[in-house]
Amino acid sequence: MSYLVIPNEVFANDALIWVAAINENLNPAATVLEYGSNQVTLNSGWSTFRTADGNFTIHYQRVPLHNLTQQTRYFLTLRVGGAWQADASFDTIPWRLPGPADPPFIVMLGSCFFAREDPNGNVGRTYMNLPSAARPHIKFLCGDQVYLDNPPQDFLNPLRSRNWLEHRCFQTYLGTWSQQTAEGGGFGQLLKNGANFFSSDDHEFWNNAPDVGLNVPFFTLKKKGRDEWWAIASTLYKIFQTVPSAPVRFNIDPLSFCICETRFNRGSGGGDFMSSANLQEIGKWTRGLNGPGILVLGQPLFAETGNIKDYGLADFTRQYEELKTCLRDSQHSIVILTGDVHFGRIAVTGLRPELGTKLYEVISSPMQLVPGAKAKYAPAPNVFGQVSSEFDFSQSRDHFLTLEFTAPSPQRVSMFPRFWPIAKGGMPIQSQNILRVPIELI
Repeated sequence: MSYLVIPNEVFANDALIWVAAINENLNPAATVLEYGSNQVTLNSGWSTFRTADGNFTIHYQRVPLHNLTQQTRYFLTLRVGGAWQADASFDTIPWRLPGPADPPFIVMLGSCFFAREDPNGNVGRTYMNLPSAARPHIKFLCGDQVYLDNPPQDFLNPLRSRNWLEHRCFQTYLGTWSQQTAEGGGFGQLLKNGANFFSSDDHEFWNNAPDVGLNVPFFTLKKKGRDEWWAIASTLYKIFQTVPSAPVRFNIDPLSFCICETRFNRGSGGGDFMSSANLQEIGKWTRGLNGPGILVLGQPLFAETGNIKDYGLADFTRQYEELKTCLRDSQHSIVILTGDVHFGRIAVTGLRPELGTKLYEVISSPMQLVPGAKAKYAPAPNVFGQVSSEFDFSQSRDHFLTLEFTAPSPQRVSMFPRFWPIAKGGMPIQSQNILRVPIELI
């Protein structure tokens, strides 16, 4: 049926590349991955998953590449028996941020993509046709890359079986990950061009997971149904996206990144939203910063408590307060990058007044709105002292953001966000500035 190559995490000298063969009679002994002038044989290391109904089989692995050259574009080709099967590309990151006179290091931030509402591949086409000077080096996809629980009418039959659910979830991933159009669009194009740092949110499972999903009650009202769905979705997330572990950390001096998982190890509302060990790692990271930090989360920090319809981080009181303590331990400014809420927002508050540091939160959501889920913009609440919000730049439009980083001095970072509406129906692909001047981080 299809072969896929998608870069996962990419650093200065190393990269992790996901390769997969779906419903293919794979010959591992004849399979190689080419990168630049090098190649790695893939005659071992494969894992196999087959849906219980026997309709889908995927052979997959994550291939580590080492001894790469920083700030270099690598083109990937998967060949089986010498024949081309799939390709991709990525850029290795620099050890240090560029200076103010040099082209910036660019990060894409996106969340919430409902593939069924984007049959023309507009999200991928917008990404692929960004001006060359605006192309991201890496992407942070911070949740709801797939909607396994939508549309709700698919789940109205209480007699649907576990095997039906597994088949449907696999098919949703496959349709999203392989989406490519003749005009060069599709979410698959976005995924295969550039590194992808993933974190999950509830629609990688179902709305408000792991608690009852009121939009899919027949499948989540009883614990047995929730456990079955959670097991299916967890397995597929680890196959297609990433295997959640400790927060992923890397530096591009003087900037430090920390990508966290707030859903995969979540308990019921009022419990915890991540493992204690991972929260401790965030604390170690904030206390050890030698410059500004970027923290990627699956849900906003600046948020009120939710309810049984949809819990947020603030509903997990103990860890929410512990996370805020971790942030206050930092001696440098921190930017939280997140999504989830179906509007874009930039908000800021003081972090350590005696040091002049600030805590920013940047939200990008959605890339493609799920029907019936339009949200009203809300300024950030004062949950971390006095919080100020910028104007509603997204105005209910599907979009993603890019963030341009430079280092004007050895311990300072400039961050300039750009808003990219998804171009539909012949719209031009152009950014809209959110701010007049960059955000200065110390």
